Amino acid sequence: AFARLGEEGVDLFLTDSTNAEVPGFTTSEKHITPVLDQVFREADQRIIVACFASHVHRVQQILDTAVAHDRRVAFVGRSMVRNMGVARDLGYLTIPPGVMVEAKELADLPVDRQVLISTGSQGEPMSALARIANRSHNFVNLEAGDTVVLASSLIPGNENAVYRVINGLSRWGARVVHKGNALVHVSGHASAGELLYCYNIVRPR
Repeated sequence: AFARLGEEGVDLFLTDSTNAEVPGFTTSEKHITPVLDQVFREADQRIIVACFASHVHRVQQILDTAVAHDRRVAFVGRSMVRNMGVARDLGYLTIPPGVMVEAKELADLPVDRQVLISTGSQGEPMSALARIANRSHNFVNLEAGDTVVLASSLIPGNENAVYRVINGLSRWGARVVHKGNALVHVSGHASAGELLYCYNIVRPR
């Protein structure tokens, strides 16, 4: 599509990216799937995955991995429940039959069949994950041996809040998997090689 625009003639090409100074190409989302699969395979209790409530593709990866490991999934956090409902209705999210349950119904399942997809990957104090870390969530009572995956990058400025949540989770004995110790997130922003590639095919005057 960009090449076709280039053939029609482009006067000015302005592009911006968080990764503009990172050489090469940004890692593909597909590299996360085997890492998630390993996390699910190694976990023998509840799994909680926190990600952006707008990241439909990541939620789809988690759902597919949960199905492969015969686990049930619940959304927690208002924005997650709302956004994924919209994504499903519009056909962007495919939820296999029988995999979804309400958060309050998870307690009726064995812990090794529970998966929660949660808001709060940036340490927001009132988010579902922060309340889980504080043991103040209505339905989720974190236990030692649970696995928590932070499937997102750390937005600059949120470091203290995120580390506070990680500390809280670890204090209860949870295993915390994040970008610092596993490939559970890749950037959604183009690196320098991709910007140069677009520049070369657009050929602006």
